Amino acid sequence: MADQEVIKHTKKIVSLWGDKRSPFWHKLKDFVIEILIIVFAVSISIWLHNWSEHNNEQKVTRTFLLGLRDDIKADIAETKEILETYKEYGLLYTWLSNLDPSKVPNRDSLKQALVKIRNNTFLRAHKSRFEGFLSAGKIMTIENDSLTQNILEYYEEILPELGSSEGGWVTENDKLNTYLTDNTKDLGSDMSQFQVLTTPKGKYLTKTLIPWPQLLQRHEALIIEGNKIISTISAMYPDSK
Repeated sequence: MADQEVIKHTKKIVSLWGDKRSPFWHKLKDFVIEILIIVFAVSISIWLHNWSEHNNEQKVTRTFLLGLRDDIKADIAETKEILETYKEYGLLYTWLSNLDPSKVPNRDSLKQALVKIRNNTFLRAHKSRFEGFLSAGKIMTIENDSLTQNILEYYEEILPELGSSEGGWVTENDKLNTYLTDNTKDLGSDMSQFQVLTTPKGKYLTKTLIPWPQLLQRHEALIIEGNKIISTISAMYPDSK
């Protein structure tokens, strides 16, 4: 509609200057009026286009943020489970590191422990939605600056730091299992494995797997910072709990 108005008034300007019967000052006045109408029509057209683009942009951003909220909720739920698992690992590796090589341990407890030391745990964070939005250059469409900053810190600082700590724990777990496999004469014998675990190196490796404070703190930090983001998004879109 605005384009049609511009064309109509442009034609009118052309016809004005071609009208030899109208006085110059009269044509100048009409010319200025037509120019103003064209400028107004173009301005309205640009404003409507920008308004439409902004609305569409914010719909995409809303969908992203609500999806991101679900991703972080899933991360938090998994992190809470991991923390519970680390509590179990704390008890397990404290018990193993304190075994006396001269005393036969409870056979059932030893058997359960030997199964558990083959396992490890780490967060499989939901990052693909964030990474796609960021790589598309859309992250700045989030109009809440503090939320944008919190999201960037969550994905680019908190998760990598947590991954680093978890990677360190998994590496130590691999060292223990490699040492046990390479040095146990009979892997089918629990007592043969017990003898390896109670060597000085075996006891050292089991002790390194007692979850350290930084490892636990970084999981707790993810929960705290993730909940901040969830609360902010929920406040922005109260109709989408």
